[in-house]
This record gives sequence, structure tokens and C-alpha cells, in this order.
Amino acid sequence: MLFHCRRVQANFPAEKLGLVSREKTGLRWDEHGGTFVLRVEGLELVEAPEAGGEAGIRVEIDLPEPASLADQIESFAGKHSLRLGQGRGGGEVEEKAVLAAVHLPGQRLFVYGEDPRLTVRRSGRQGLELLVQGAFKARQVPCQETDLVIHLERGPMCQVLAEMLGWAQAGG
Repeated sequence: MLFHCRRVQANFPAEKLGLVSREKTGLRWDEHGGTFVLRVEGLELVEAPEAGGEAGIRVEIDLPEPASLADQIESFAGKHSLRLGQGRGGGEVEEKAVLAAVHLPGQRLFVYGEDPRLTVRRSGRQGLELLVQGAFKARQVPCQETDLVIHLERGPMCQVLAEMLGWAQAGG
């Protein structure tokens, strides 16, 4: 699945770095070796606030019309043999992510969240906001492209998709 991003912002004050989307980009949902990956490319490095501020990631996406969203979710779930139960209801779901990270090749830096928490919530009728919070660390590693990734296990991915499907079936 691919959704258009309205805005992407990642702040890492301890490293005095951040990432933003200045041009159109998308959030791709995929699966690799049993881990579900949400990935954004095409981000620009910026200077973040001084150390002491809150680190985190925010991705705001535009959702298609409810019928199209439901079709996309059901197709994705079927392709990856995901059994979607009933969503919990409400406008928000919080799940533990396996990994939330950014790769910064110019700095040879990998910034990653330890025990990251992903919150997915509705933002208006056709919007979705993903927030990642937790303690972030950095280490020097060679990397090839600037990107942002969020990795989820099967259970949390099923829960996020079930909530989104519930919203779509309720008409947005």
C-alpha cells in the first residue's frame, strides 16, 4: 500500500538533527521476512532544536475515500495472510513497534528508537497521523539512502489495519 504524505517530521535533539518532507512523498506499507515495514523516502535533513527537546517521529498521510481504503486494506491483508479482527473502536490505536529509525548516509548515522510506541490516530475525515515516541539512540553505520522506517510484528500490524478498516467501513 502507498499513501501520500502531507507532512513528515522526525526530530532528534540529542543529535541536533531532524528530517522533514519538503516535496511530495509517500508512506509505503510492505512486508519483508515476516516483519511489516512502513517506509518513507525522499526526506531532507534539517537542524533540530538543541538537546533537551522531545525526540520523535510524526507522519501525516492523506487517506483515499473510505471504499477505496477498505479495498486496499483488504487486499494488503489478503496478500500477506493477515487475519483482521474487529478494531477496538475510537479514533486511536497504540502498538509497540519492533523498530523506528532513520538512515542518514551523509552523516553515516543510524538513529533508532528503543522500545518505540506507535500511535495511529485519525486526523480529520480523510487523514491519518502516525506518531512514534520513545528513547532514541544513534550510532555510526554506513547507509545508502535517507529514509524513515517503522517495523511492526504481525499482531500490531493486524490491529492497526483492523482499526483503519473499521474507520473506512464506518464511512471515514
